[in-house]
Amino acid sequence: MPTAHCVSTVDGIILTVDQGFLDLVGMSEEEVVGASYRDITHPDDLGRSATMLASLVDRAPPFRLQKRYIRPDGTIVVANLYVTRFSEPDRLVSTVFWNDHGRALPPARLWEMALRVRRLHAVRKVALGADLATDPVWSMLNCIYLAEAEGRVVDLADITTETGMAAGIVARWIQVLEVRGLIELGALAKRNVQLTHLGMAKMEAILSAPFELPISP
Repeated sequence: MPTAHCVSTVDGIILTVDQGFLDLVGMSEEEVVGASYRDITHPDDLGRSATMLASLVDRAPPFRLQKRYIRPDGTIVVANLYVTRFSEPDRLVSTVFWNDHGRALPPARLWEMALRVRRLHAVRKVALGADLATDPVWSMLNCIYLAEAEGRVVDLADITTETGMAAGIVARWIQVLEVRGLIELGALAKRNVQLTHLGMAKMEAILSAPFELPISP
């Protein structure tokens, strides 16, 4: 699952890109450098992109956005972006994740919620200690969900590192989650882990719940 990087002016004029970005947009470096983000963005996403540019503040946390790119052959690629603004010189640095394997990226607001959940868990561990903040199933599912949202593939070792859990505990819960039909393991030696359609549906239902809370009278 690819990752790309791009540096542009604060007005969205592209200055430098890596090979991943060229693969994303299906263009050569000569075609991309000097072009505007507007030239490669789906028309329906131009408004949100312009709003994002206007809201960026120097060295603030990265702005997260999901949008569609249009390749010269007319195909559309949905991608998630982290965009950070830096000064001296005034530049925007973007990291882009997308999926080339037919699985749709999760909605941007749920990606954002999953990041907030991960941050909250980290704060709980500091405040209460790891032993009182442990939630192995949720930590693992959120880790796998974030990997999907960011166009990454994770294996058991990655999940162990990202969750801070012991490898044996991760392996045991992986077996349980696979039996429950929530995850599936790849056939490769590294045993990549992905959510099944059922697992994705359940994660998105959980992450959507805060947006649906009733307003107190």
